[in-house]
Amino acid sequence: MNVLIAETSRAESGLLDRAVRAYLWLANRQMLACFIVFLLSIGIRVALLPWMHIPKPAVHDEFSYLLASDTYASGRLTNPPHPFWQHFETFHVIQQPTYASKYPPLPGLVLAFGQKFFGQPWVGVLISTALMCASLCWMLQGWTSPGLALLGALLAMLRFGIFDYWANSYYGGAIPAIGGALVFGAIARIALRGQFNHGATLGAGLGILLTSRPYDFLVLGLISAAVVAWPIRRKSLRTALLTAGVLAVAGAAMAYYNYRVTGSALTLPYQLHERQYAVTSVFLWSKTNVEPVYHHAVMRTYWADWFVNAVKAAQSDPVGSFFARLSDLYHFFFGFWPLFIPLLIWPYKLKTVQERLAAILLGASLVAMVAPLSGTMPHYIACIACLLYLRFLQTLTRLWAWKPAGQIPAMAVVALFLFHFAMQVLDLRTGELIPKFALARDAVIQTLLKEPGPKLVLVRYSPKHYIHDEWVTNSANIDTQPIVWAREMGSEQDRPMIQYFHNRQAWLLEPDQSPPKLTPYADPSWR
Repeated sequence: MNVLIAETSRAESGLLDRAVRAYLWLANRQMLACFIVFLLSIGIRVALLPWMHIPKPAVHDEFSYLLASDTYASGRLTNPPHPFWQHFETFHVIQQPTYASKYPPLPGLVLAFGQKFFGQPWVGVLISTALMCASLCWMLQGWTSPGLALLGALLAMLRFGIFDYWANSYYGGAIPAIGGALVFGAIARIALRGQFNHGATLGAGLGILLTSRPYDFLVLGLISAAVVAWPIRRKSLRTALLTAGVLAVAGAAMAYYNYRVTGSALTLPYQLHERQYAVTSVFLWSKTNVEPVYHHAVMRTYWADWFVNAVKAAQSDPVGSFFARLSDLYHFFFGFWPLFIPLLIWPYKLKTVQERLAAILLGASLVAMVAPLSGTMPHYIACIACLLYLRFLQTLTRLWAWKPAGQIPAMAVVALFLFHFAMQVLDLRTGELIPKFALARDAVIQTLLKEPGPKLVLVRYSPKHYIHDEWVTNSANIDTQPIVWAREMGSEQDRPMIQYFHNRQAWLLEPDQSPPKLTPYADPSWR
């Protein structure tokens, strides 16, 4: 019996040794490791499609990004304003001087790639999320050992690369996360290794941020300039020229886009939208401006009441708000409370240049990107997701080195990632969680499609309408889409619009009824 136990133990040990050697063999082939992470991210998510379907849009921002996708897939940068644009006003969309999403172009272009070549914008999300996981692996390789870099990329993929909203919505953080990974990966290779040819990589990362999240571009641009300026000055100006050259191309493209959409190369669509609709901005130092003229009660409720109150609440307790948002962000990226164990030793054991620099970069980035804002969602700091996982790996390494039993909690922390992922997979047995609004909207659309011919749907909200459920969303070419969604504005204003769409069957939707009430439209003045 003892011989059998010994042989079994040696077999298990041999199997474990082979697994470790295979893992390290892959990790040390760094580009191959990144490619495997890319394939795994896509493969796992595609394998889950029978239980976890292509996501349905439900949030204001998603419909705005999908408008951008449809615009670019149609071969245009923007759309002409509609003659009855006031009926089609909706959130995060400008109607004048052109009809376009307020958001920067790159995320919409990624969605447009999926829409144009695969017939589904979400394919762009899937590919960009996989690229995010692969680029995070590449970034970590510049800072730490290949084995740890691969581990960090796999843990990030399991935590937010498969199940969370970055991979399962149309406004996730994959694009800026890729930009941030390129920036910080380039910083490590330039500042720590003297690989000055990565100036182009730095420029590419900053260019991605410029065309996806301009504020993040400003923050990371200043930080990266401060870090790499000294080694560049001593060694080579070639890095600066490479960075500037790539950024010049991105800047010129952005200026042209701004000009086509807003009429000014220096005015972002986002800025124009804020002037037209917002009473205050998301920054804590912002003041309340003169309320603009709103054509619809729901737009005023959102921008002049709900949004203003949210900003004022954060302004009343900026310190408490800051730490509450940090806690929420930590939970998104790491989850269970035991993962705070590595956090407890973050201030200590900063023995190496890599550790000190990573801690400084992360601290500066968090202060610059979280403290000034009244609200923060995880994709707001997507560009520093790689830094979060870098510091996590560094502190996990310190935890592993603790004597006599640091390896046990370190392995437990990693096991929690696997446990969390396994629980999410098992939860799919109880059914996919789809927002109620998305289900209700889909049911109304299916009802309308059963009737022949194109439709015009006038939406009538009740005074107690939930402002985050928006029914009036349209594609790039309103006049040719099967179902046109419009706001009811009263008989005098509705009649010319209905006559304009005289070839469509007009319907009235009252979405705040339970279930939403859909009836043929009848002009009250005709009764």
